[in-house]
Amino acid sequence: METPSMYTFAFLNSKNKVKKTTILKSTVENVEYNKYDKNLVEDKLFTDEASIVLNEEPVKPYQYSFALGLNLSNILEFNAPSGPDKKSFSATSTLDLGMDYYKEGNRFAMTNELHWTFAVQKSGISGSDRIQRVSDDFTTLHDFSFTLSKNSKWNANLIVKNGTSIFTIYDGDYFKDYNNNGKIQGFLSPYQVVLSPGIKYQPNDYFRLSLSPYSVSLYGLTSQQIANTGFYTQTYDFNGDYELFVFEQLGAELNIWYDRKYKKWLEMQYRLGFSSDYFSKTDINVLMDGMFITKVRIFKNIYLTHRAILKGDLLETPLKPYYKQTILLSYAKSF
Repeated sequence: METPSMYTFAFLNSKNKVKKTTILKSTVENVEYNKYDKNLVEDKLFTDEASIVLNEEPVKPYQYSFALGLNLSNILEFNAPSGPDKKSFSATSTLDLGMDYYKEGNRFAMTNELHWTFAVQKSGISGSDRIQRVSDDFTTLHDFSFTLSKNSKWNANLIVKNGTSIFTIYDGDYFKDYNNNGKIQGFLSPYQVVLSPGIKYQPNDYFRLSLSPYSVSLYGLTSQQIANTGFYTQTYDFNGDYELFVFEQLGAELNIWYDRKYKKWLEMQYRLGFSSDYFSKTDINVLMDGMFITKVRIFKNIYLTHRAILKGDLLETPLKPYYKQTILLSYAKSF
């Protein structure tokens, strides 16, 4: 039996019993038929299900996803047996958006993701204890690919990574200029865009491996005041100010993306990248940058979400990668 996206077929196992299975058309390179003494599709396995399969709705080319997470933490002590009382509050929120495109028979496909993690803390409950920014990481990931041949597992692709922050931050990680030192960070100040063209190997729907022999970085700021702090660029323009834009040639990059759903209760979205700047005139490095999102369904669209960040230089001695994890209660929906 055949639908626009699936094959349903019968076969005899080693015990000479009739079995039925389905397979995506996109994974089939050719079809071969075996001849049997009877029509296996007339077996009772197929009696009541043929109409359901034939009425299968076509897969939509565009797939969207949305997830919003929140974590709250409060420590409040009075009369601690040792040391000062601890009184603190922290909050972490996350936003994840996705838009994927894949149409059967079309050699072009794309993945677009947006991830934003925003966290604040307050070290005390008095008026003199001010709210501070802990993290404000706004990133987007994109994979644009074109298969080298129909139903091929190999693709020519372009991976684009963008990173910046949203809120204006002042000295001390405050949201107001309490120290009168001016702004130190803001939206698109700084920002970075990394372009990595290359080849992608995708043997199935959930594993992707992309290799880019060459990549470039577009790094810059939109605020001259923030640039002049000297935290972000090291060269000067003709006016004696720190430059607002830096173009840099990077080396090879390897990206491993893994997306998997187990039934309706577990979802995994893992992104792991390795890059080596062989254009560097100083020490060559091998940088690791990973983001791992695991969601466990609690009820309907409510999930317990574990987010982890892993970064580091694999050539660093001793090796001390940076790891950070957050557990949140989140609402997620795909459509």
